[in-house]
Amino acid sequence: MSDKKIIIFSLVAAALLIAGGWYYSKDENQTTPNPSSSSGNTESLEPGIVIGNPEAPVTIEEYTEFLCPACARFAVETLPQIKDTYVKTGKVKFVIYVYPPFELSNAALCAQQQGKFSEFHDFLFSHQDSITKEEDIKDYAVNVGLDSQKFNTCYDANEYKDKANNWYEQGSKRGVTSTPTFFINGQKFIGAHPYTDFKKIIDEKLETAK
Repeated sequence: MSDKKIIIFSLVAAALLIAGGWYYSKDENQTTPNPSSSSGNTESLEPGIVIGNPEAPVTIEEYTEFLCPACARFAVETLPQIKDTYVKTGKVKFVIYVYPPFELSNAALCAQQQGKFSEFHDFLFSHQDSITKEEDIKDYAVNVGLDSQKFNTCYDANEYKDKANNWYEQGSKRGVTSTPTFFINGQKFIGAHPYTDFKKIIDEKLETAK
């Protein structure tokens, strides 16, 4: 896909997918989240990228998108707190599925191939406004310490195209219409809510799991 096409597609995809996240961020009166229930059936899902203890009592699944401002806000402000308090202590397993544009989900999986998904994830979100062409993606790979030759070979071959497509399709089947969307032990939770809102739900799930 040409640089022009990736920019156009990315802008359209971002506009469609971040609507829910932007609604939350702009509505100052929406201070109390209203999580909805979901079957959360993950038996047939394409595996996401797992961070943390595989046997943790609480699983947080996130459908994210690298050009979504609300996703970036969660990644920069809230996720580090969740990691420090719950993931590093073995209480929470965090699973990430990356939504389109497919160039970026493919790139993230190529980074995971070298064991540096988290570094690539964090760098992309902290430099989100600078992503305008495909060459930027390859430059960022170098910046986070990836082997550029291996990364470029993986990226150019669209090695993870099918996996990225499966993530998108399964998200649609689970009712994901905006990013970020979370499933916390199967409970659907939409938007880049502050850490305190996540903490309340996580603590409730931990108490139930005892």
